[in-house]
Amino acid sequence: MRINEHVHLIRKEFWVTSKVKRYINIYLITGKNCYLIDSGVAGSETEIAEYMESIGRCLNDIKGIFLTHSHPDHAGAAAAIKRLTECKIYAPCMELSWIENIQKQFEERPIPNFYQLLSESVHVDEPLCDGEKIQLENGLMIHAVATPGHSHGSMSFVLNSNTVFTGDAIPTADDLPIFIDFEESIKSLDIIYSLDKIEYYCPAWDHVYNKEKLKEVVKNSKTMLCRFKESVIQVEREFAEQTEDEKNKEVLRRAEILQFCGNPLVKKSIEACRKRVRKKL
Repeated sequence: MRINEHVHLIRKEFWVTSKVKRYINIYLITGKNCYLIDSGVAGSETEIAEYMESIGRCLNDIKGIFLTHSHPDHAGAAAAIKRLTECKIYAPCMELSWIENIQKQFEERPIPNFYQLLSESVHVDEPLCDGEKIQLENGLMIHAVATPGHSHGSMSFVLNSNTVFTGDAIPTADDLPIFIDFEESIKSLDIIYSLDKIEYYCPAWDHVYNKEKLKEVVKNSKTMLCRFKESVIQVEREFAEQTEDEKNKEVLRRAEILQFCGNPLVKKSIEACRKRVRKKL
């Protein structure tokens, strides 16, 4: 789907487990050459190639992949596409260890079917730090903006000052909260909202927002995150003698997301809040 003059959205659906279906928005930047924002899960190169052919381009036109972070649904096809096209991989400098060594990522963040979603490590040609600018070609400029919280080194990428690709930095209010740092997540939402001249906000989930819609989404995201954190605080104070599993279930009940009970990523989010709470208690 075409978003604007230089940007197309390719939606890739995938199964995390036999019962859990998800999707990832992959963005294609077109100019003289082509560039990807995230690569989707392993195997996504097929859908990317098919879409590119439908608009008169081909996979070999890809000269670079910008990874917003290291997680399987974002980096899964990067190695395959690099092997097929010899393109460069750009990624946050803080996430190199997980991108270039997926065994390390799995050991530290195991998820169901990890190796089906991300089967290959990939070398990062251009590690990026906050504020770096990359001139892709005449008329196409990328500006890297650090937006951590969902992961340690998550980045958003601004294209030509009017389009920003936010990865998973903007959580949707009706989905499961996945973050490793609550305060950083809130700060990153503010950073994205404060960016000047942006007309298109392109998240890895949901759909593309304009400024007015972003205002609503950010407000709802903050409400969801704060409700989640407050639930952790309340449960830590009121159920101090209960087991971790019992407390986790109570947190999700109070946050009104009990359907995610047992999800290992939500458990990580609870643990992130709990560490901060225990330091203050």
